[in-house]
Amino acid sequence: MQTDARSAGRSGWPQKHAHCPTALKIAVLTGLQSTGSRSGTPTQSVPARLPLLWGCRAVSLAHQFGPNGKGLCATPDSLRTGLLGDRQGHSAETTSLTRGCLQVVNCQTRARAVSGLSLECPTCRRTRTGDLLRCAQVPHSRVRSAASANPKHAPGRRRGVHCGSCSGEFFLFRGGCYSQQGTPGSEICTAAEGGRCTTCKTDGSYIFQNKAATVTLGNECILCSDITSRDGVMGVENCHTCQAPNSAGPATCSACQEGYYKDGQACTQCDTNCATCSGSGASACTLCSEGKYLKDGNTCVTESGCTQNTYYLDKVNRKCLACSTIAGCTQCTLDQVTGKPKCTNCGVKIPRTALDGTSTCVEKSYTGCQEDNNELFMKEDTTACLLCGDDSDGDDKNKGTPNCKTCTKTQDGAKPVCDMCKEGYYLDSDGSCKVCTGANCATCSKNDPTKCSTCKPGYFLQGGTSPGTCTPCDDTASGIEGCATCTFSTSLTCNSCKPNYKPSGTKSNSVTCTKVCEDETACGGTAGACDAIVIGASGEMTYYCSLCGQSNYVPIDGLCKVKGSNQGSDSGCSNGACQSCAANYFLYMGGCYKVDTAPGSLMCSKASTGICTTPTGQYFKVPGATAGQQSVLACENPVGTTVGGNAYVGVEDCKTCEAPTAATGMAAAKCTACDEGKKPNLAGTGCSTCGVAGCSACRADNACETCSDGYRLEGDTCMSTGPNLGTGAIAGISVTKLLFALCC
Repeated sequence: MQTDARSAGRSGWPQKHAHCPTALKIAVLTGLQSTGSRSGTPTQSVPARLPLLWGCRAVSLAHQFGPNGKGLCATPDSLRTGLLGDRQGHSAETTSLTRGCLQVVNCQTRARAVSGLSLECPTCRRTRTGDLLRCAQVPHSRVRSAASANPKHAPGRRRGVHCGSCSGEFFLFRGGCYSQQGTPGSEICTAAEGGRCTTCKTDGSYIFQNKAATVTLGNECILCSDITSRDGVMGVENCHTCQAPNSAGPATCSACQEGYYKDGQACTQCDTNCATCSGSGASACTLCSEGKYLKDGNTCVTESGCTQNTYYLDKVNRKCLACSTIAGCTQCTLDQVTGKPKCTNCGVKIPRTALDGTSTCVEKSYTGCQEDNNELFMKEDTTACLLCGDDSDGDDKNKGTPNCKTCTKTQDGAKPVCDMCKEGYYLDSDGSCKVCTGANCATCSKNDPTKCSTCKPGYFLQGGTSPGTCTPCDDTASGIEGCATCTFSTSLTCNSCKPNYKPSGTKSNSVTCTKVCEDETACGGTAGACDAIVIGASGEMTYYCSLCGQSNYVPIDGLCKVKGSNQGSDSGCSNGACQSCAANYFLYMGGCYKVDTAPGSLMCSKASTGICTTPTGQYFKVPGATAGQQSVLACENPVGTTVGGNAYVGVEDCKTCEAPTAATGMAAAKCTACDEGKKPNLAGTGCSTCGVAGCSACRADNACETCSDGYRLEGDTCMSTGPNLGTGAIAGISVTKLLFALCC
């Protein structure tokens, strides 16, 4: 089951312990192990060898962590073994997958991952029956326990309860009863009758139909990775997709699980340098392990192994690429702003890098530098092509015009002449580019720069009159709600929607924009998720797509968009989520967000190589985060993220905060201000309602820790020092602006 984050807690973030059993409320994420208490309240934290964190957290097989309302409870043993479950026999409530979401609850034995599906519950707790993914109270007639037939599995025994047969629309699979009419049963079987699956769902190729002459009830469908003999038929260890055998024996594996390669009929683990590979050895990598980069298409190297000048580092795609990918280029660097390689040496030719960052090698001539778009001109010593707006050279004949977009220079001794100014500027009579003074103008006339000839994207000319004033497409009075781009002829037409809105209709008839999280189909239906929470300037929470359920869609700026249609910003995204982001974008809760447009601009103002470097006041930068990790977290979000095995967390009700220093284990940000009506405590670890007059820091509603200027602390209250006290008398009064730790 999925919990809406909006109803999970007061602030909209999921309740930290909502899905965990009382005795052990911990989650797979950080670097602390708590001793716990009978009530489930953490009593102390000690360093642990394995990463744990108080509270339930969301877990995705795509390595995305966020508040999607799906809880995960685990123990140190479960982490060491790679199995999930708790000391009371409860396993993960849900785990989100790239192939759907399956449930595992009330397990007696630990849940484990299976190829193509998710976690399965081999056996259930006493008095409960199972469908492998969910253990429920034994119903009266629907399911019959196998205990009477097999004393080893009798209720009360250590191995718990198995199902021997199922009734109604349910079918038996690996000891549990599934309904073919709903998930996860529909992912296993497409037709069932008499408690038996008659047709297995083989279109995904990770399950095959048992073709044995006589098939035992429950053995009809076999996972490609299941090596247990089922009527003499079995899968192949670590196999992902396969073809069924025609007789007894193993299946024929067609593709191995990630991290393995086909070795004859077996799946063999890749070299330790490889995340994926095509064969044995370190020279067969197709994707490198964390911290390494694919060089020359098959070898993994460290950052230092990516030779400077002749190679450049593409951190977004984790590749070390040769400068020769630019025709004629012998030396290059990566432009951190555009995320594209910038050639610095072209041999006998000259490097040319356009405004969009595209770099080429051109002939050393005025026409070579100008090419088709006239954005550059050649320096007279033929050493460089300069942008028309570049005025850094001291020599007038090599000096461009500030804010000029296109220009002309055809001969030595002549100054480049500006032909067109950049957006928001107009070409004045003296050849300079001056700013349009009308709000949101894309272009204007020198005759009246207060009026707009055309508008910036996201605005339209009021009444369609040019020149005129530019109005936002989603203006409350005259715009369309949720509209991002629009045009006006006889009436206003919406062409595209803002992030967090889903378009319907056609551009010719005006697109209608619906809030995505209020529309169950916005993120791809139930297979998607709308759990990325962004805090606005006024503290309001808005929900964006964190997982796209439709094939070939990925979350960009909070909206599910077709992969490949986003100007390269989605190159680090796959399987409905993003693992890394392009330059000027940053990774946040499964999606890539741009820093200069909302909602990304609400979280971060500057990003480099997919990492947020300058967060806004309500967010903080995660220490040590790399391009493949979430680098910015909300001060108010008590969920959490991990970096290198360490966890960074937040606490409810914090408004602004400071980032923690890099930690071993778990660290929290320091809160500098709480939501209205609350104040941070002295240690900066929580926000409390504070009813003590003159108090600047409260540990509880009626217990002050530090008083404001002009007050002194007496017990738990603040006493006025009086209007006549000099500065010396109040010098000892501690005036503390407290920090409250929050991490997301």
